[in-house]
Amino acid sequence: MTETINDRIEMLVNERFDGNKAAFAKSIGLPPTGMSSYLSKQRRSKPSVDMVTKIVVTLDVDARWLLTGEETPKKEVHTEGDYSPASETGDVSVIVGDAVLAERVKLLQQLIEEKDERIAELKERIKELKAK
Repeated sequence: MTETINDRIEMLVNERFDGNKAAFAKSIGLPPTGMSSYLSKQRRSKPSVDMVTKIVVTLDVDARWLLTGEETPKKEVHTEGDYSPASETGDVSVIVGDAVLAERVKLLQQLIEEKDERIAELKERIKELKAK
């Protein structure tokens, strides 16, 4: 059986919140009662883009991993010279936080587009197979 996004959400609940679904829901701003539809064994709802975004941003989760199960390749960062935003404003966290958030949102949008393209391709393939 293939691991789903719901399985990965459940992994986060178990690893970071010791299985406490209510604490997980509260941390991402959802009502605790809503988690059962995402984590029940019988019928699991797919999370919305808003929910996925909250998980990625709030819990600092790799968006690619959450959506696909694959890790995002790490990029090498060169730190030679004085490129610190603090050298001008004195506050690194705001500038870095905004840049990281913007990058994560961009990556999330790309992953969603890739997912939608794959689904469209699979639907087309299914139509072809049914026609045969």
